[in-house]
Amino acid sequence: MNVEPWHVLAAGDVRRFLVRAAQHLLRQAGKTITADGFFGPLTESAVRDLQTASGLGTTGQIDAATWRKLVVATRRGDSSEAVRAVQASQLGGTIGEPDLLVDGAFGPATEARVRNFQSMWGLSLDGVAGPETWSFVSAPPRELWPLVKVGALMSDNWRVRAVQHLLVHHGATLTVDGSYGAASGESMRQFQLSQRATYVSTTTGQLDWPALIATVRRGDSNSAVAAVQSLLPEVSEDGVFGPLTEQAVRDLQDVFLPPSDGVVGPLTWHMLVVPKSE
Repeated sequence: MNVEPWHVLAAGDVRRFLVRAAQHLLRQAGKTITADGFFGPLTESAVRDLQTASGLGTTGQIDAATWRKLVVATRRGDSSEAVRAVQASQLGGTIGEPDLLVDGAFGPATEARVRNFQSMWGLSLDGVAGPETWSFVSAPPRELWPLVKVGALMSDNWRVRAVQHLLVHHGATLTVDGSYGAASGESMRQFQLSQRATYVSTTTGQLDWPALIATVRRGDSNSAVAAVQSLLPEVSEDGVFGPLTEQAVRDLQDVFLPPSDGVVGPLTWHMLVVPKSE
């Protein structure tokens, strides 16, 4: 849940790219259905058959357990229906790029799209379309928080300093250096232990962002403000929420989250850390 945010796919779902992808995965599993992008009775029946044969709950819906059963990790050089699934999904519908050719051959274009998707969301940057990547593909971006993993740098994950500042805001003794190393990972693990007993790791994930963030506004002065500033272009990371920080927040809200109020609450935090091309 914290690092693999699977989302249920069921009859009537209008996300045709994702439905078509799931149908290709069902074909990979031996089901004779057409990958037409419509989750109708035949697709639901194929899902039920797979669930029955696999000892899963027979719901006809593709839940987390069914996704895990369906997903076949694919990589460059593979050729299969599972590769067609990756291509058909368009990996979250990245804006500004042409559709991938659904030919079943995992070539350089498919690998580049997979790596780009992984980079945007802070996933393991290996070019392999495996369970972690598919879990993010399955979920709408508005319901996702990106991952920050040990080893991440600002050059490949611009949220590192924000997470470090937020951990300091919650009492961690940590140097904010833009390198999410062992110390940052351990601080995150300790934070998770203070919040819950399950899904504990060194990775900042789906359950952590909502607990880490703090609403800040003009006049505030703390590490949470510095976290916001680390995500804003051309704003000093001084921890003081002054007029320049407020204007930078309003400018982004005007574009992505109108109307603007200059207050950084949960929706604005989410807007700041999700990929802007999604």
